[in-house]
Amino acid sequence: MKLSEQERASNKAAFLAMNLPQKAEYIFAYYKLPLVLLLIVVVAFGSAVKYFLTHKEPVLYTAYVNVVPNDEADQTLTAGFVTSVGENPRKSEVVCYRELYLSGKAGPDEQQYAYASRLKVLASIDSEQLDVVLMNQESYDMLSASGFLLDLSNTEVADEAFLAATGTSLATNTIVISDNKVEVEMGQADEYEADTYEAQNALDVTHAPVLAALAPEGPFYLGVIANTPRLDVALAYMAYFTKA
Repeated sequence: MKLSEQERASNKAAFLAMNLPQKAEYIFAYYKLPLVLLLIVVVAFGSAVKYFLTHKEPVLYTAYVNVVPNDEADQTLTAGFVTSVGENPRKSEVVCYRELYLSGKAGPDEQQYAYASRLKVLASIDSEQLDVVLMNQESYDMLSASGFLLDLSNTEVADEAFLAATGTSLATNTIVISDNKVEVEMGQADEYEADTYEAQNALDVTHAPVLAALAPEGPFYLGVIANTPRLDVALAYMAYFTKA
């Protein structure tokens, strides 16, 4: 219902006579719905602008498992690779999972962290959001045994010229097809038995220049996750890694 001029004047006078808290309460009471709608619009618009300005498209997913490269090496292995493939670091990124710890000998203080790291690795592999892994010997043995690593013997990184030029070598490790580990742990078997085979499923990158500061703690290995949907980029990353 449209108010008369006199009523509008009366309401205006009453509003002007209110103190600040009363005015705020009056505005909220009478304009609550429009204000809420306006707030929703502002928040949605702000979120869209922030996403546009800050979102980066992943070109590769990597992980450091039981390895902690220094800041300079980390920058080289992430933003440096993005630049090397002609992408804009402001729009594209290498997603890197850091501070992951896998161990079959974790003590009481480390078990929870190791369990959380294993769940992170498994979830990333299952969702196809892990392509390349930098590992120490223990984590390499564990990931290899589980069959998570790609056999590299038929890829371009197995080329003799590539290996000679980069000073790397293919590493061979064991893949477990089946075993009786559960039975042994449950006391249903006395000896551990496993059906296994050997595969060349990692590069020994211990002497890669980018890892020079870590070399005394080696060996270090670089492997590709077997179910990666970005194999070409993963292999390009391995070539970049050995020359960075």
